[in-house]
This record gives sequence, structure tokens and C-alpha cells, in this order.
Amino acid sequence: MDIPLWSIVTLATELVVTASVLAIIWRAYATGRFMTMFAWWVLGYEFLFNVSYMASREAHAATRTLDPYLTGLAIFHGVFSLVMFLSLVIFFFVAWRRYGRGENFFAIHPRFTVLFVTAWSISILSGVLLFVQLYLL
Repeated sequence: MDIPLWSIVTLATELVVTASVLAIIWRAYATGRFMTMFAWWVLGYEFLFNVSYMASREAHAATRTLDPYLTGLAIFHGVFSLVMFLSLVIFFFVAWRRYGRGENFFAIHPRFTVLFVTAWSISILSGVLLFVQLYLL
């Protein structure tokens, strides 16, 4: 099966977005400064390109029949990724407000931060697994 170019680009950029999210969190945790403009740029990119990609894939989903495992994985990834995107918006907004008040939000809330990073990682890994299952196996 041919791999759609847009799927390759989106997978690669999603990994860059993930690295950016982790860098924003780590730098804020380590230095006490939140990279506001970079965080809003990452959120904007994620919304404009990756969320729109998922919506376009949903529009084409009716034209393909997948086995139940892949259908379940696609549903899990799509729903969980959307939940995680909305969580990222809220997480960054709250962090931005707290850092603006001089609080090191990620250092004050390490369990919450680890929980978020873990859930974000599951979302990304489910997308990588879906890509591998659809196009490489």
C-alpha cells in the first residue's frame, strides 16, 4: 500500500510537536520561565494542521474497511488525541497564568505534569502504532 504523503508529513510534525511540548515543559520546570510565544505557536500549529488532518482522515474513513483491531485503534487514537489536544490547551493556559504570577507550575505540580506527559505519550504512541499498522505491516 502506498503511504499518503500527508500522513508521513503529519507523523513527522507530530513528533516535532511532541518534542516541542516536552521542551516547553522541561524548560519551564528547570528555569521557572514559560516559553509563552513558542507554546502558543505549537498550539496553533497543532490545531491548524494536525487536528485538520485528523478531520480529513475521518472524512475518508467511510471509504475504507478495516479489521476490528485497526478500527478500534483508530477510534481510540482519534478520540484520545482530541482529548489530549484540549487538555494541552488547558494545561498550557493554566501554566502560562501561573508562571505569569511567578509560580513554577510544573515544579509545584510534578505528579500532574508526569500524568499529562504520560497521557500525551500514549496519544502519540497510539498514532505511531496506527501508522505502522496501516502502512508498514
